[in-house]
Amino acid sequence: MRLFALSVVVVAVAGCPAKVASVEIAPQKVQLKSDTQTTLVAATAKDAEGNAIEGERSITWKSADPAVATVDSTGKIKPAGSGTTTISATIDEQSASIPVTVVLLKRIQLQSPAMVVTAGTPSEPLALNYMNERGEPIVPDAPKVTWKTADPAIATVSDAGVVTGVAAGSTLLTAEVKELKAEMTVTVNPPPEPVPAPPVPAPK
Repeated sequence: MRLFALSVVVVAVAGCPAKVASVEIAPQKVQLKSDTQTTLVAATAKDAEGNAIEGERSITWKSADPAVATVDSTGKIKPAGSGTTTISATIDEQSASIPVTVVLLKRIQLQSPAMVVTAGTPSEPLALNYMNERGEPIVPDAPKVTWKTADPAIATVSDAGVVTGVAAGSTLLTAEVKELKAEMTVTVNPPPEPVPAPPVPAPK
């Protein structure tokens, strides 16, 4: 009988769910750089020894600032606006959180609204300023820039943003990054007149 009673106790203890001592979220940080980008994170319950607890557990997800990023019941994080926030997961009163950074490119700007070049002389490469929805400068991941001029007979622009005047006049230059656009006026001056060679002295 004593053996039977012991067996019953062992079975009962083995059937009890393990106590959640901590929660771990993976990946441990998230960065979102477009309106359509999402990231799925996972939360794991762990016991006092740091071992993952098997079996399904109810997870409560929460964003500290839904104006920056939101998270649904599956752990999918979506961007809402540029900034930083934290996403937390709670399992049986134990919680963990990870940082989330959202960097949204919402505006591009050429460093000058106009430029003057001389026909036949290439310019220095043009540069763009990149900004979020609040006009704050950001550093995007090497965005592809499409350069073009309205009248290539007046001036051309290379894929690197180098402007070359072709003939005297003015034209509009456009830089595009996805659906964003920046423009500037390019004025081309004629090349300087060649300096005449000095006269050759007559032989004595």
